[in-house]
Amino acid sequence: MHAELIGKGAEAELYSAQFLEAEAVVKERVRKRYRVHELDTRLRTERTRHEAKLLHAAKLGGVRCPRMLYAEPERHRLYLERFRGPLLREALSTLAGVNRSFVLAECGKQLARLHKAGIAHGDSTTSNVMLVAGIPVLIDFGLSEFSSSPEEHATDVLLFKKSVSPADFKHFWQAYSHEWENSKLVLTQLKDIERRGRYVERQMAKR
Repeated sequence: MHAELIGKGAEAELYSAQFLEAEAVVKERVRKRYRVHELDTRLRTERTRHEAKLLHAAKLGGVRCPRMLYAEPERHRLYLERFRGPLLREALSTLAGVNRSFVLAECGKQLARLHKAGIAHGDSTTSNVMLVAGIPVLIDFGLSEFSSSPEEHATDVLLFKKSVSPADFKHFWQAYSHEWENSKLVLTQLKDIERRGRYVERQMAKR
């Protein structure tokens, strides 16, 4: 089944594969030796099933993300559509002008659609955006949750904001706010989170 290990994270390993003659990626959640075996098996099964539901909901919401081809929760595997392209984190240094503003705006639009679908990504940085033929695709939903909380959505926005320049974030936010009617609530929460962060930094500096 597995052809080649192409990626490895804290929770899962990614393998190249074929599914119904199409190129695919298998995401397999790995066993955690420090957990009791029964608990570990149950958690991996539940999280695999949960991620499958998230990806399906994101697709229904019009989010540009990997299409789930097949799920095997009991074997802790998801078969996903395979994309090829650089991560936005790596490509930012080569993007310029209209192309750069387009990519950042598309990132804002896709995250807004995810939030409209009632999902918080949980790790929305430039490391989890892939450029496929120059078009941003959201990837890695391992930390995602179903949530309509403006604070959790604002946390997503803040994570992205911290991974780009102020000029880049401006393009991102303009598209996000145009796409998502609740963006004012998200902005209010974003400002509050940033204020709390600055307060903690000031208190730490006084020690």
